[in-house]
Amino acid sequence: MKTFLDSGVLLHGWRGDHLSGVVMQIIDDERREFFTSQMVRLELLPKPRFEKRYAEVAFYENHFRDCSFCELLSKDLGIEAEKLATRYGLAGPDALQLAAALRHSVAEFYTSERPGKPMFRVKELEVISLFSLLT
Repeated sequence: MKTFLDSGVLLHGWRGDHLSGVVMQIIDDERREFFTSQMVRLELLPKPRFEKRYAEVAFYENHFRDCSFCELLSKDLGIEAEKLATRYGLAGPDALQLAAALRHSVAEFYTSERPGKPMFRVKELEVISLFSLLT
């Protein structure tokens, strides 16, 4: 199953908080094929690299290595993201991540956002909140 994890999901996985168990179940599910974007990398990697938090960087890099594809920021992606943002009332960074996922026909987009946010209006793929997976 084609799966995209937004940066907040990976951040919760690293932090070891109340959502990390759910995140690790998703990451460890061998039935999944992961996709990511340069935007996710930009949101996660620069600060821990700067602060020399190497274990955190390694956690993220391990996920990125497991991804089948990383969608780079480009003019075309920006145009698609702007259209998506206009159609659904999305914030720019969310639109870029969702547009990247849609380019690869991703089935599931996991987010750390709570249900009810504008990204849950997107109909072209299933947006799943980590909070909806807590039992």
